Order: sequence, then C-alpha cells, then structure tokens
Amino acid sequence: MQGKIVVVGASAGGCRVALAAQAAGHDVTLVDEHPQAMKDMSFDAPWFYGAGLPSALLNDNSIAQAVLEGSPELIECLESGVDVRVSTVLWGAFRNGPNSVNVGRPRVGLVNRDGNEILEHDTLVIATGVRDFVPSFKGWELPGVFGGKAGIAMLDLYQVFEGRKAVVLGTSELALRFIRSALARGTEIVAVIEAGQEVYAGPEAAAWLAERGIPVHLRHVVHEALGKTEVSGAICVSLDGDATFAVDCDSIAVAIATLPNIELPAAMGCKMHYDPGLASWVPEVDARGETSLESVYWLRDDASSEALLASIKGETNADRFPPHAAQTQPTLDYIKTWISALHESGGDDVNICQCETVTRGEFCGIAPPSYLGQGLRHAQSPIVHSDAARAPRINQDFMKRMTRVSMGHCQGKRCRDEASIALALRFGVDPDAIRPASYRFPLRPIDLALIADDDESEDIRLHWQMWPYETRQD
Repeated sequence: MQGKIVVVGASAGGCRVALAAQAAGHDVTLVDEHPQAMKDMSFDAPWFYGAGLPSALLNDNSIAQAVLEGSPELIECLESGVDVRVSTVLWGAFRNGPNSVNVGRPRVGLVNRDGNEILEHDTLVIATGVRDFVPSFKGWELPGVFGGKAGIAMLDLYQVFEGRKAVVLGTSELALRFIRSALARGTEIVAVIEAGQEVYAGPEAAAWLAERGIPVHLRHVVHEALGKTEVSGAICVSLDGDATFAVDCDSIAVAIATLPNIELPAAMGCKMHYDPGLASWVPEVDARGETSLESVYWLRDDASSEALLASIKGETNADRFPPHAAQTQPTLDYIKTWISALHESGGDDVNICQCETVTRGEFCGIAPPSYLGQGLRHAQSPIVHSDAARAPRINQDFMKRMTRVSMGHCQGKRCRDEASIALALRFGVDPDAIRPASYRFPLRPIDLALIADDDESEDIRLHWQMWPYETRQD
C-alpha cells in the first residue's frame, strides 16, 4: 500500500482498515454517506427506505448524534486522527485509462451539503457493504414498504422507526436481525411470510420464532399491500392452492436478501465475475482483495479485510489467506425461489420499475414505457443470437435503454436485480449469461450544481465556441 489512502464505507471492516493504515503511518481519509439527509434517503440509496420517511429525520442534530453514538468504530477512527468525512458521497473515481489519459494521480469526487472536493490518493479501499434486494408485488410503492437493511437502520442507526405492526417477508438472517431489533423497540411482528418450504435461516431460527409465538407462513407470498396513502394491511396467498388471508399491519419489511454495493468498482472498470453465492456480479480480487485495477481494493465483507490488514501491517505472509469460498446456501437460489413465486402469484401486470411504471410483462417483452404512447410493431425477444461462444445471451444494458427499467431516479436500486433474475427465469438462461446493465458516474442522484466547476479559466471562456459565456457575465 502507498501513502494517501481513501477508504469508502465506515463498516466494521472499513473502519478496521482505516485504523490499521493510520497506525502504520499512512494518510487516511474515511468516507461514509451516513447520516443521510431525508431527500437523499428518498432515492432508496444505499438501502430501500421506501416512501413516507419519518419526519424525525429532519432533525439533523439529533440524527447525527444518534448515528455517531451507534457507531463506536467510527468514533475510534475520529479519536485516532483519521480524516473522517460523514454525510459525504463519493460520487466518482477517476484514474488514467484508455479514455482518460491525463488524469494523473488517481482521484475521487466527494460531495456533501457544502459542496464538492476532488481528492487525490494513492490507494482506494472499497468497503461499501450491501444493499437491499426488494422484489416487486402489488402495492410495493406504498409508504410502509421497506427493505430489511433499511428497517434495521431506521431502528438501530437512526432510531426513528415508527411502525407498530409489521409483516416480514423472508426468513433469512437479515429477517431475523430485523425481527430482533423490532421486538426490542416494541414493534409487533404479526406475520412472517416465507416462499420456501422451510425457514431459510435454519432450524434454530425456526425454533426461536416459535418460542416467541411469531406466526410463520411457509409456501406463502404477499399478493398485495393494502392501503391508499400508506400500508394498512396485506393479502397473503398460499403457493399450494388458492387459500388467502388478510393481516392488519402498518409496515412490510422485505428482508429476503442483501446484495453487494458494486456500483463503484463496476463504474471504474474493474474486471467482474458472477458469484451465485452472492447473486451478483462482483470484482475479481486476489487474496488481499486487490482488484484488476492497481491499488484498488474491494472488501467483500468484514471478514475479507483480514488479508488486507495483514498487508497494511507489513506481514510478509499476507497472501496466506485463500480467496473467499462460496456460500453453502447460495443467495441466488433463494432469490430465484422468491421471484418465481411472486411472479407466479402476481402475474405480469405488476410494476417491476416504480420510477418508470413499467410492468413485468412490458419489460420482458421489451415494450417501451406506456407514458410514451407508442409500442413495438412486432413482438421482440431479448435473446441475442450470436455465433460467438462467450457472447452474452441477453444484454440487460440494451433492455434498459429500450424499456427504461433501472433508468429512473433510484438508478436501478429497486428493480435492476429482479429484472435480471426475471429474464434468467423466463428465458431459461443462467444469470452469468446476461450482460449486466452498466453503472455510470455520478453514483448517487446528487445536485449537479454541487459538482459543477463554475470557475472556468479565461482560456476556456475565450476559445470554447459553444460555451454561452456571454449569458453568464455578472
């Protein structure tokens, strides 16, 4: 590792790396986007907060205090002299490459409420953690529907959760963590809905739920979230027949799975591969976590930081750590179970993309958004016909441009992953045979006025013929 290190993400692993690098004498900057402003959270990044965020989030001082008090590792970084940037978004990373030959020293763009900064560095450590996977169902746009990771953040990090009666979708470890936090704060869990035939987190988790009298409905899905202006209930349907039941609730926590935040390494051009254990494309890394880009590291999870820590400390046997093994219960299989069940029970008329109001059927049929008022003359198939053995069978980037699914203001946080798996299931292809939709800077929906350089040089003003400088004089 080299002198100036930027660590993105104040997770436990990110903080450990920042502390170790600081202790080793490096100049370290730790960047984290929390605590977030309410307007930033409304874009469902990095977690799926859903609509109807609590008004308590408008109290910046109390929220900042709650987040810092709930982050002891972050406090330790502050006390150790790490340059900590909270409420700061790393919106882009730039380095010399085929299309940018004059960048010079690598640099990142940081933006907060006060403005933008371009920060040079030698090493970039990406510890951005995970985000919510939230598949579609009728009524999922209602206030009160949110992801499990976002729900835990509302309960434990921001401490503003207002739900009193919650339905939980999924029986993963994420679901169990949400349930524990919700119960500790007085929220009643009125039902746990599981599309599979058993509790995914295992028999001990099933026993724990039974001991607390929490009803678990196996082989069920939510057919519809009820309510006009917010969630007031849910209709659940059995996958083994036509039996349905309704439940009163004000919250629906979709805690099926989480997926890694890969926007930054993907947009930077790191070499990627598909990992079914994570149900996601992820950067290819060596034993220390270094990607295909020199001095750019990606931490898969907190445990994967150990080899990088050994390297920072100068241990010569840092490469003794083997590459991360695949999970014994692939997340991909569990996600496929849920998407298959939800699509079977809900049909093609459910919106898969909230931002552009595109249904499942319209997306898989490559139909343009209905608000354009036009359709295709002939039915289309997304299957790519090519003689090249390694060519992708489906190009999701092409479908994004045709249907606008994942081109809305949430930047695909809600729909991108379900769209990919839906294509795989419907057209019988493996997810790794689908070319993923691309990521671009800026990585978050931010005010472009904050990152625009409005102080052009006199040379640009005089010689850039298309620049309407005369309209901007004082």
